[in-house]
Amino acid sequence: MAKTTKMSLKYWASLSEGSKRRALTCVFPLHKPVVDMLMDEKPDPKDNPWWKIVWTKVRIPQADANGYRHYKTVVNKTFIP
Repeated sequence: MAKTTKMSLKYWASLSEGSKRRALTCVFPLHKPVVDMLMDEKPDPKDNPWWKIVWTKVRIPQADANGYRHYKTVVNKTFIP
């Protein structure tokens, strides 16, 4: 298993819309309205309980020796492109 680090606002902002949506869908698989709501608002992991859940579950995979990340995010030990 590759090492991961905590999610940051800077990294989240650098992700494409598709990568964000896939990560949110893995966190809330049966709640499409929640995913749509979170896609429309700015991340606030300190004050918003929905974003607190996202920030605890979504992780950043560590880059390989060449500095390349094969996957964009990790959710519950599942690698998400």
